[in-house]
Amino acid sequence: MVFLDKINEIVLLNEERITSWFNKKELEVNIPFYTSVDLRVSENKIAAVDTNIFPGGFNNLSGLFIDKAASLTGQYKAKNHTDKIKNVLIVPEFHTRNSFYWDNILSLIQILEKANLKVKVGLYEGDFGEYEFAASNNQKVLASTIERIDNKIFLKDFEPQLILINNDLSDLSPPILENLDQLVVPPIEVGWHSRKKNIHFEFYNKLVAEFADLLSIDPFTFSLSTKLVEDVSFDIAEDRERLCVLTDEMIKDLSAHYNVKNPLVFIKNNTGTYGMAVMQVQKGEELLALNRDGRKKMKVSKGGSYLNNVIIQEGVETFYQNKEPVYYLINSKVAGGFYRTNDSKNSIQNLNTKGMYFQCLCQDSNNLKCNSTDCGNYLQPSLEAISRIGSLATGYEIEYLLKKNQSSDDSSLSALL
Repeated sequence: MVFLDKINEIVLLNEERITSWFNKKELEVNIPFYTSVDLRVSENKIAAVDTNIFPGGFNNLSGLFIDKAASLTGQYKAKNHTDKIKNVLIVPEFHTRNSFYWDNILSLIQILEKANLKVKVGLYEGDFGEYEFAASNNQKVLASTIERIDNKIFLKDFEPQLILINNDLSDLSPPILENLDQLVVPPIEVGWHSRKKNIHFEFYNKLVAEFADLLSIDPFTFSLSTKLVEDVSFDIAEDRERLCVLTDEMIKDLSAHYNVKNPLVFIKNNTGTYGMAVMQVQKGEELLALNRDGRKKMKVSKGGSYLNNVIIQEGVETFYQNKEPVYYLINSKVAGGFYRTNDSKNSIQNLNTKGMYFQCLCQDSNNLKCNSTDCGNYLQPSLEAISRIGSLATGYEIEYLLKKNQSSDDSSLSALL
């Protein structure tokens, strides 16, 4: 923990400069309403390895963090839309059988209602009518199919001013939600049908380089090496050979920086989510020896869509052994977090797999109690800063995707970078 303590100290000593830097950056781009950030902390690196624009898992936040999220929601409302927003419609996942996902929706409802908003749940999928979903404690979530009249959507007598998407839109941009006069957050154009991880990490690495320069720290401390490889089929030997060569090139570069023989590297679906189509490698030749089951795993992502493009990405070992922090943000401010833990995995493996569970974090270093349980863990200043950068990067990413959708080319990326 010596490394983390050192970076925490640097962050606290430069708190005023960091706040000024964030304030400046947040004026340059529209900040997403909410995000969650998966963090990895090793003996020499702190990095945001994944940022979710449509976060689930709010049910894993403690009561204190739920209250903080509600307070930040009120600040977002006051900052962006004064008193215009009174009714919020949550658009959730529809086909999931995971009861804990509906715990997440219940927690979102609680956060919004604590911010003095009226909340209902609306569906754009399925047959027209009313639905009832069961959370893990058998508490019910009521939802109804939305209707559209002109450029507004409704739910019976409920007219929302804000549509909150909690569906990662892996397959499509739903026509019923397009070109609405109501505010839609996040925009439907940034679902996983169009989002690309390599774009996100271009923005992230640029921002952490600026942040590191601000603190006179090596940018490598926060960056995450990421390389896009396009038009890949794991069933084609030539494609695996090409990927093998590029993987070994990254391993060689990382070995020089880390001064270790086999640094951690992952192959990931460039448009994937839910931890699907992820492969850990230490040598490129592992791709050549991939068996049928391994190739099958790397062929499809959520919803059964076929994998086409991948990224080769630097992995970060966790010195928490078998857990990693996940921070939740509202309006690019940290509302709270928890640990993702997986007892069947070790410090170098992907923890977002079967068997994971979640452990609470405390409010701050005063070790306040989480749900009446003194868990002994708390938010770290440096991790809060890096998670805010992950969230900020999604703001630039969203702006890029919206411009790209309008212009149908990639010319806007260089301008934003």
